[in-house]
Amino acid sequence: MDVVEESGVDVMHLRSLGFGKCKLCVQAPVVDHITDPKTLSGRRIVTSFINLARNYFEPLDKQTGLQTTVTYVSGSVEAACGLGLADAVVDLVETGTTMRAAGLEVVADIMSTECVLIQSPQSQYGDVINVLLKRIDGFQTATKYQMITYNVQRVKLPEALEITPGKRSPTISSLEEEGWVAVSALVLKKAAGEIMDRLQAIGAEDILLLSLENSRM
Repeated sequence: MDVVEESGVDVMHLRSLGFGKCKLCVQAPVVDHITDPKTLSGRRIVTSFINLARNYFEPLDKQTGLQTTVTYVSGSVEAACGLGLADAVVDLVETGTTMRAAGLEVVADIMSTECVLIQSPQSQYGDVINVLLKRIDGFQTATKYQMITYNVQRVKLPEALEITPGKRSPTISSLEEEGWVAVSALVLKKAAGEIMDRLQAIGAEDILLLSLENSRM
């Protein structure tokens, strides 16, 4: 998303893809102890995101009456301060390892970003894009959810459905044993362990958790 914002192109944001998450940050040398980005107004900034950096410092410059110099470099932005080329940098931070190795720290966040699927408003491939979207949605659902199945007494079914309402609704089937039903439902993967414990606590049996390879919803 940072590339889209930097370029200023007119595109349609179709999906956030959930990976490549990081932040575009103002970073300055740790030894300078800078905590207020306004302190950097009027000074030298090096970045690969020259438009976003200028847009960030413009209102700060209006407050201070100074003019920040923003210079473009295409790589190794974090080295600019150590080489004496900048007082601070604007760069992406994911884990912060590279930033810390260069003796820098975050002064301020400009934006959060991640990989996204975009579409040109003039695209003539709507059908292909729709198929791609369905495939992405199906894969994202499969990575986010798991299928849980279990048997429970029918009298306990309302309690069980409170625990496993499903993505849309659960599937319920009668068992040969009178008074019992089988239930299957989608549950969030991150909550699956707790859900299994809660089902067992109300008397559910034969609780199975199944991974999804892919899906279409």
